[in-house]
Amino acid sequence: MSGEPYRTGDCIGSKDIFGFPTTIRSTADIEERTPMPESGLKAFQTVRDTAPEHTYRGAVVGCGRMGSTIDDEHVGQPHYPWPWAHAPAMIEARGIDLVAAADEDPAKLADFRRRWGCAALYTDYREMVEKEAIDVVCLTTRPEPRAEITVGLAERGVKAIFATKPMCRTLAEADAMIESCARHGVILAMACHLNWYGYYTTAHRLIAEGAIGPLKSMVCHSPSTLSNIQSHTLALLRLFSGARAQWVVGLIDTDEQAASEGDVPGSGIVVYENGIRTILNSRSETQPYAWSLEFIGETGRIVSRNAHAQFELWTPHPETGAPTQTHLPGPWHPRSSMIDAIEGVCRSIEAGRETTCPGEFGREALEIAIALRESHRRGNVRVDLPLEDRNLRMG
Repeated sequence: MSGEPYRTGDCIGSKDIFGFPTTIRSTADIEERTPMPESGLKAFQTVRDTAPEHTYRGAVVGCGRMGSTIDDEHVGQPHYPWPWAHAPAMIEARGIDLVAAADEDPAKLADFRRRWGCAALYTDYREMVEKEAIDVVCLTTRPEPRAEITVGLAERGVKAIFATKPMCRTLAEADAMIESCARHGVILAMACHLNWYGYYTTAHRLIAEGAIGPLKSMVCHSPSTLSNIQSHTLALLRLFSGARAQWVVGLIDTDEQAASEGDVPGSGIVVYENGIRTILNSRSETQPYAWSLEFIGETGRIVSRNAHAQFELWTPHPETGAPTQTHLPGPWHPRSSMIDAIEGVCRSIEAGRETTCPGEFGREALEIAIALRESHRRGNVRVDLPLEDRNLRMG
């Protein structure tokens, strides 16, 4: 439901409150689908209240893996709610329509049209924005041109940019992206979509309600590289910490990796301004789905295992005080976090600000990754943030 009133007397194709196509033919249909006040159907209201108020014109810039095809890699692997790719997520999301796409590669555009039925295709994103009056752009190019494109989109008046990770390659580029979007009044959100995943939303709420006591530390076990996959981790931990990172100590897996400018795995400690600490351990299992996270409080902990497939809540037994494990309550309305993220970006337009994963979280993730490497280079010493040299890069 996108905020427009129902019309009667003709067939109107639209999305219902759950994002599915619906057709209203008569007032009888309206009366049949509208819950009576005394029915107590609060589920209807709960779902409707999470939808954006308006419908926005959306586009994808970068029609490759993250923009269009990544879900091909996960057919038959129901480990995580589909879709991950931005195009199908935008199609399924409420409050937005996929109306156009841009890529420099005509072959990718042709494949995009075959998959998603999108006919407004461009090799120049600037022309696309001007001709199609685009509101929201999913920016899924390679990291190298992302800063320049972000600035160009902001200058052309889009309402929001949803950029995949890593944000860019250098801190100076990240600064320019944030500054340009702020200057032009454009929402800049990072597609670290775990920040919107229902289980983590539940975990964040339970911690705020005191289920494990005050949050003291967070631990991540993952062999993944710091700038790419660990951007998801660092953006999520920034959300949970509720404060900016203050300093780090890093230990990259090898001296050779630390000497390079590439995206490398690494371990370390991150300390936030409010005293919460994070421990990153890259010397973990290298098997698929080895990614795990722990949120440790004064009286308990929440654990995410097997790349976000298994969630545990550990709290003291009410009689013995012994640690007791229960399954973390699942989201009431489980969906792909990419769908929830795109709807969240649309709601951020209406709220006037992005809080779940703003551009600042993406910049901090990149800055932490670079600072961990710099710490290793300097003899594993403490490195304070923000870094002075904004030309430092990773990847």
